[in-house]
Amino acid sequence: MLKHIKILLEAKNLLGICILFTILFTIAFLYPFKESSLELNFIVPLDKLIHVLIYVVLSFLWISYFNIVDVFHYFSINILIVLLLCFFYGIIIEVIQELFIPFRKADIFDIVSNMIGSFLGGNLFWNVKNRIKS
Repeated sequence: MLKHIKILLEAKNLLGICILFTILFTIAFLYPFKESSLELNFIVPLDKLIHVLIYVVLSFLWISYFNIVDVFHYFSINILIVLLLCFFYGIIIEVIQELFIPFRKADIFDIVSNMIGSFLGGNLFWNVKNRIKS
């Protein structure tokens, strides 16, 4: 099992996983379904929880990749760059939904949920980074 994880954590494999995840969820975010299908509400609406979860995984994967290839040679800059990219990615998705996708509307709370998820993913990576390198 550990051998398979090490293979997945090689830079080219992890880059493929990151790109695939990003493409799949870009398609999901841009799919023109009626938002009323996600109207189950708990304390927080279900669609906001989904945004948080997706961005936890998205930011964690991309931070892991940037950490492995060490693009900027500073760990904290790698995290900051990924968080900024996730922020702008979320805004672009919301603008595209508002302007071009039927039945979809931009929502500022989606952007807030995306940022919460990104920060949680960055925090998760920060807490497990030493386990990943070894």
